[in-house]
Amino acid sequence: MSYPEYSKYTQYLPRIFQKGNTEDSEDYFLGRFLKAFEQILSGGTELQETVGIEKLLNEFDLYLDPDRTPPQFLEWLAGWVALELEDTADFFGTEDKELKNSLQNQVLPLEQPRKTINRQMIGAIVQLYKKRGTCNGLLEYLQLYAGDETTISINEFQETARIGNKREVGQNTMVGSSSPCFFSVNAIIPAHSRSMLNNKVALMRRVIENEKPFYTNYKLNVEIPALRIGVYSKVGRETLVGGMIED
Repeated sequence: MSYPEYSKYTQYLPRIFQKGNTEDSEDYFLGRFLKAFEQILSGGTELQETVGIEKLLNEFDLYLDPDRTPPQFLEWLAGWVALELEDTADFFGTEDKELKNSLQNQVLPLEQPRKTINRQMIGAIVQLYKKRGTCNGLLEYLQLYAGDETTISINEFQETARIGNKREVGQNTMVGSSSPCFFSVNAIIPAHSRSMLNNKVALMRRVIENEKPFYTNYKLNVEIPALRIGVYSKVGRETLVGGMIED
């Protein structure tokens, strides 16, 4: 990339100070002197390939956008909404994890939006706070952490079975007595390995324990789908071919 010999800021000077109107127009110290200010304010000179203050201020809103903020700003942004991020590549994403602790001349917003679990959580957590303590809020919370490939449902058992009402055992009715304020979380997890399954189940239990009302009781039912035509038939989405790897 070629750069002008002198700062473009000289065009804004009074004519008497512009090149060709000074005693020493060959050297033109003022044009070179303004290069430093141009680098700081506008950026993109031969002094250093960095972005100037002008562009940083114009794009400041992108630092507050969970999908565009730099990886180094994610934990800072999460702190604004009292959210503790999961510090693993599964949640940060490989690219964000690598860049989070890297040294750079400037920390700039991303050119394109990036979707990771942590970024989605930052964007959704304020609305989820409004639903805290409800089944819908817990369901959305679990779905964000477990991923779209995991199918999750929550069933409440509030009343005993009554003749004439629509009742389905295991969905809205239990046989026998249950604990008070009881609900069940049903998860269909197409896990590729035993360790992946254990990690997801442990994470879901932690989310449930943190988000459920303290007086409630629950049971987590986990199902690993096997290929069944018409039931679990979307490979990679809701079923696995060949089963799970035991690691």
